[in-house]
Amino acid sequence: MQTTLRAATLVALLAAPAAAQTPIAQAPAQPSWAGTYRYDWSGGRTAGGSPMEVAYTLHLGNTPADCALDITGFQSDEHILCEAAADATTLWIRFRSYADGKRVNQYGTAVYTPGRDLFRLRRQGVHTVLTDWESMTPEIRKTAPAPRFRKL
Repeated sequence: MQTTLRAATLVALLAAPAAAQTPIAQAPAQPSWAGTYRYDWSGGRTAGGSPMEVAYTLHLGNTPADCALDITGFQSDEHILCEAAADATTLWIRFRSYADGKRVNQYGTAVYTPGRDLFRLRRQGVHTVLTDWESMTPEIRKTAPAPRFRKL
């Protein structure tokens, strides 16, 4: 009986400090970047009145190489394989090749450099993602980061 009492006392002493500890609050985990994002650019109308609209659709998987960008619409039909690099708040989208594996477009022009950032997405708060254009931009001149891509 004395051995049982000692064992019970020892168990109680060892368990007490663990029970007395308060859990450490952890920061909420950042959501994954994986998913499909879309940006619909509108450049106004042509002289003939046709709309100049282009859809940018970014597909991201769970690996850096699982990245594709489709650009379709007014005078646009590009399909790009990209690479993604990310930290908790920023996602870098880098050119790898066109979907056919070439590094030149359908006209034989090297528009983008492999490994160079096309654009960045940056989380600002919980629901806002800012786009910062780099070597790719639908605009004529450099624009400030702004909410453009949205997760579908």
